Amino acid sequence: MISQNSSYTREEYLKKKRKKRFERFGIVLLLIILVISLASYVAHRSSIRISKVQLTGQILVEPTELATSALLYMDGSYLWLFPKNNFLWYPKDKLALYLQETFKRIDTIHIEKKGLDTIVVEITERKPYAIWGDTLPGEISGADARFYFMDSNSTIFAEAPSFSGDAYFKYYGLVGGEKPIGQFYIGSSTAFSEIARFVQDVEDLHLDPQYIVANGGEFSLVIAGGGRIYFDVKESLAKAIDNLEALVRTDALMKNISNLDYIDLRFGNKLYYKLK
Repeated sequence: MISQNSSYTREEYLKKKRKKRFERFGIVLLLIILVISLASYVAHRSSIRISKVQLTGQILVEPTELATSALLYMDGSYLWLFPKNNFLWYPKDKLALYLQETFKRIDTIHIEKKGLDTIVVEITERKPYAIWGDTLPGEISGADARFYFMDSNSTIFAEAPSFSGDAYFKYYGLVGGEKPIGQFYIGSSTAFSEIARFVQDVEDLHLDPQYIVANGGEFSLVIAGGGRIYFDVKESLAKAIDNLEALVRTDALMKNISNLDYIDLRFGNKLYYKLK
């Protein structure tokens, strides 16, 4: 039989044990808070935070604008304790993606640290390959029409200056909305490459291609004199160009090519043409 005194002693023992456990827990918690506070204090030191951005490889991207965007993206803190722009954990991959999406001229981007407060952003820019126009020729005055550079993958990445003239082949249609920059003329870079090759093959036939107008999956290549060559990408364009070459070599067309109204290549080996 346990006496009342023994029961009281055991309760005191358990109470003291719980108290020590809470004290140890409190000390550990306090140490954790102190460590986090100290780490946060050190992480906020300006000497180890990214405050400078160096841009290399640029052609037309404005360095000041890119640097400002990069620094703004890294502004703020994680959990209100650790600054995002600390050199140890700045969001390198997300920053690269953000800059590439913000500045459509950027084709490839590579970011590395330089010291404790600087990052170096190395970029290659998209190269103009062709031009996309938002308005068909003759629809409005030339002063109101807008043109945009496309790269070889048909990505529209920058507005083209008015002095671009006929230096680049022009494409029309397919792209909608008021903000074409960042859109693709054709989602498949392979399909666009085949169309570009088709244009070159038509030029090799001395038909002098001027521009392309697209409507859905069908295309109209306008040549010198106003004639049109209709085609689509459902069939091989290599086969289409062979058929076109055979057709324009016939006497009926060779002597009247300047009076061509249209040639239709959309029906396989069945070719149709009309003279004006």
